Amino acid sequence: PPPPPPPPPPPPPFFFQAEDGIRSRSPSRGLGDVYKRQVYTCITNGYDEIPDHYYDPDVQYVCFTDGTVEKKGPWEFRDILIEHDCPRRRSAHPKINPHLYFPIGSKTTWLDGCYVMTKEYVERSKQNLDNYDFTIMRHPNKFSYLDEVLEGFMASMNTWDDQILITQTIKDVGYNFYDYISPVLGSMWRVVTEDLVKFDELWWKYSLIGPNRDQISFDTARQLTSMEMNILEDGWIRKETNYAKELGIKTGWQNPGTMGILFGYEGKKGRKKLHPQAGHDKQYLERDKLLAELKKITGLHPYFYAKYDHMPFVNRNVIEPYLPKS
Repeated sequence: PPPPPPPPPPPPPFFFQAEDGIRSRSPSRGLGDVYKRQVYTCITNGYDEIPDHYYDPDVQYVCFTDGTVEKKGPWEFRDILIEHDCPRRRSAHPKINPHLYFPIGSKTTWLDGCYVMTKEYVERSKQNLDNYDFTIMRHPNKFSYLDEVLEGFMASMNTWDDQILITQTIKDVGYNFYDYISPVLGSMWRVVTEDLVKFDELWWKYSLIGPNRDQISFDTARQLTSMEMNILEDGWIRKETNYAKELGIKTGWQNPGTMGILFGYEGKKGRKKLHPQAGHDKQYLERDKLLAELKKITGLHPYFYAKYDHMPFVNRNVIEPYLPKS
């Protein structure tokens, strides 16, 4: 009899097509099988070094990187699944897409690589994940859509064209500019569920349009999916309230919020340099001109929706930068 046919070749590895056209290998969904809780971050282009953290032995720590960070501590250092010309966008891929890096059911905590974990932070992170599938913090200044745009534009992080492009794009898909929730995304808590996948995909899609900051694209995904989320009002910093005064709790930018971490630029202990600035260094002088254009698209009147003074932020990032520029 003729010899049996050879066995079929193994199937090729599965690839997903990223929105930016980059063809990337799908990760093994086995990451995290041993653990149900992960704290993870991503460091590219040598922006951050790993600071001295509090570590919980029952938590898995994962750092995705392009190889520009010194390896230290109990972190597992893993590759980012995509390439991208913008190191900031590349670092956002794991942040935005936990479903591509961790298996369904994982309880993930994202933390920007420059901030310092405390025991209180880890314990409160566990509480967030045990009680909610999705938790974020709101910016203490509760920015309007216009103020969110102005912060990035006036600090030269993004260009005029970037801001107009994202604003017009999301208007065309029905975005409600009056309903902006002012997320602050230096840390987030998400259980990886099937419902999260669509949100992640939309967040990633819109994060690649216009500015490379992630707040507006996040809120676009929230509106388009009606994703339910728990919002911490004082997680970033504690506001001055009568309750805080009675308990003697310190408030303000130099004191941790309810999550137990000092956030904001005061807390960026591991940050080594500024992110690249796509705009020119005099954009803060074009504030009113940009607002006039944004009003035509959004319907938001600057008198009511652009009240925040961004010049301290501009000073720290443009005029007298507190860190070296990239």
